[in-house]
Amino acid sequence: MLRGETILCLAAARWEGMWARAQQLMSIFARRGNRVIYVNPPITYLSPLKDPSLRGQAGGCCRREGENIYVYTPPVILPFGNIFRPVNRVNQKVLHGSLKILCRELGLEPTICWTYLPNTVDMPLPEGVTLVYDCADEHTAFPGLIKKETVAGMERELFARAGVSLASAGELYRRKKEFAPGLALVPNGADVPHFNGALKPELAVPEDVASLPRPVVGYIGAVSAWLDLEMMAAAACTHPEWSIALIGPVDADVSSLAALPNVHLLGHRGYGLLPAYLKGFDVAVIPFKINELTRGVNPVKLYEYLAAGRPVVSSALPEVLPFAEVVAVARDPHEFVKKIEAELAGNTPEKVAARLRLAAQNSWEARAAAAEEVIERYRRAAKRQA
Repeated sequence: MLRGETILCLAAARWEGMWARAQQLMSIFARRGNRVIYVNPPITYLSPLKDPSLRGQAGGCCRREGENIYVYTPPVILPFGNIFRPVNRVNQKVLHGSLKILCRELGLEPTICWTYLPNTVDMPLPEGVTLVYDCADEHTAFPGLIKKETVAGMERELFARAGVSLASAGELYRRKKEFAPGLALVPNGADVPHFNGALKPELAVPEDVASLPRPVVGYIGAVSAWLDLEMMAAAACTHPEWSIALIGPVDADVSSLAALPNVHLLGHRGYGLLPAYLKGFDVAVIPFKINELTRGVNPVKLYEYLAAGRPVVSSALPEVLPFAEVVAVARDPHEFVKKIEAELAGNTPEKVAARLRLAAQNSWEARAAAAEEVIERYRRAAKRQA
């Protein structure tokens, strides 16, 4: 296991945002005696136009989160770095310079650079630093200011440069293994004890869900372009007596869904509150569109829902299909509604126990151990070749 390392994590998600793979793994490594510098993804000068909450955000700020974690917000960078490679090289030079200053001020020398971003391939690294590329998304399929060929080229180079490459989903593994022969599959997981808390009798359901008419069909996650609004609308319209609750930040036009009287967009809620919200769900759903982006998604919420003991209905995502024994899979809006109806009518203590058993096999602790083993294997091989 990793001990006494200094891990520079170049994350794709802000520490303060919805907790997922990067925050979970880095928190575990920090608890195990490693120091972590968690670098929030830089924003560009154009970012506040899309998200006004970013207006006035100061760059170059670092704060401590617990004993072994530092969270750093880097300086604002130029837009179009994922379209024009020369712009990215300038951005990475700026980021590299700011990180050198930060590490000097903290008195830390990174021994592992753990990145989630293909564009960091253009960042120089000191000799002897183990580079880990943790591929958790199909970056070429994201909407926004990107050029697919540019991002794909950077990612191929990053795979070639990285000593250790990980993939979070089987589909990503199949797509990327030609660029990284040593690619290891390490899926997502759940903080199982945290979400088991949804089963505690003394845990109170928050009022904004507790006050809704039952049953409550709930979703926790980003309300983004990959959400299948047709599925959600079908559930809301077919059963106006159901309450449809969505918990998470909204960054897509969902006005047609929000207009339905039994749909409730509750916004972002803190990670610590999620078990209480899940306790208030009668069924938890994963209504994703099936496309190039989502076929490469191993949904964290799947494991969290199961760890909370909730019945789960999901789109037919490739990463969900192996869990069909405990997850109801729907291939269209009509089937989505029917599966929810069946789960509402057929939940049993035996089914809850089966979900909990499966969740226990998919903990973040186990995922961290698997990633550590890949790193240690790489280092042993590199030492033999030295």
